Amino acid sequence: MEKRLKRFRLLVNATLVLTLMVIALGAYTRLTDAGLGCPDWPGCYGLLHAPSKDHHIERAQANFPEATIEPHKARNEMLHRYIAGLLGLCVAAIFFYSLMIKHFRRLSGALLLLVIFQAALGMWTVTLNLLPLVVLGHLLGGFFLLCLLMLLRLEIGKVLLGDKPIGVEPALRSLMPLGYLAVVVLVMQIALGGWTSANYAAVVCYQLPFCEPGWQERFSLDAAFHLPLGHETYEYGVLPYEARMTIHVLHRMGAITTALVLGCFIWLVWRRAQERMVKHLSLAVLGLLLIQILLGLINILGHLPLLNAVAHNLVAANLLMFLVVLVRQLQWRTSLSVAHQPVAAVMSRGESYGN
Repeated sequence: MEKRLKRFRLLVNATLVLTLMVIALGAYTRLTDAGLGCPDWPGCYGLLHAPSKDHHIERAQANFPEATIEPHKARNEMLHRYIAGLLGLCVAAIFFYSLMIKHFRRLSGALLLLVIFQAALGMWTVTLNLLPLVVLGHLLGGFFLLCLLMLLRLEIGKVLLGDKPIGVEPALRSLMPLGYLAVVVLVMQIALGGWTSANYAAVVCYQLPFCEPGWQERFSLDAAFHLPLGHETYEYGVLPYEARMTIHVLHRMGAITTALVLGCFIWLVWRRAQERMVKHLSLAVLGLLLIQILLGLINILGHLPLLNAVAHNLVAANLLMFLVVLVRQLQWRTSLSVAHQPVAAVMSRGESYGN
């Protein structure tokens, strides 16, 4: 049974890598304005691949006479769909494997439901012509999928440790509320970033610390969170300048708040933790936070360079994942009832973490 769990862990590891690839490709697709590179779903201009040769382009133009065929955008979109489809198959394999070993079924079931919903959001992203609320939900869904996969990976590792003890650190127990707050604040900041991107507000302000002089007079929360509905397409954004500027400024304010909350949490964990692994994990979160701040500044000063913007998205996903890992580790170490059981003992009862 231990060998089966190790194979299961290998499958989860591969799916984690695929998820990061899909997140990066999704950001690249969005930033290259290729979200509507294929106006239909799941195919592309009636084909199963992006039109590249002349006869493919002619056929695509015949199927969609009003569309402007841009093969490079179609390639970006279809590559994203191919890798996302492979990711969906891997998550399905995780679910069926969990049924076979009768272990981790709840977590695996949640992953399967989430990836199905993600597929639906991917379809609606195209059919609703980049409706910002759908684009934001699609982005958050990818981040949540990454975190759930990592939690499953942690649970598998916990069982494979057998009866090796986990060091209990009651001094960290008082930090749990701050840890939960840090996760919530980071998710809200990522949502603000997604809303900024979905409404094409990232290129509005290039001055520091917030925006150009006079932004306070144009600041409007009502405009920033108004749901733009009823438009034929939302590509390149439909909100007025004041709304986009407000969204951008809110994202910068959120970045400052997030840095303060996460920085405080990380510093307290590093100061109070006794185990080296917890200290190293807190430093990893700090490192990702600092990299994310630097990438954000480069986005502003460099007028949103493409690869830097993709990295900004990818580091945000890793920052959330590592923060969730850190909070989960603190949960285990601050519980006096924490105890490992050998794999055989757990499996013989058909019980599991996340089951």
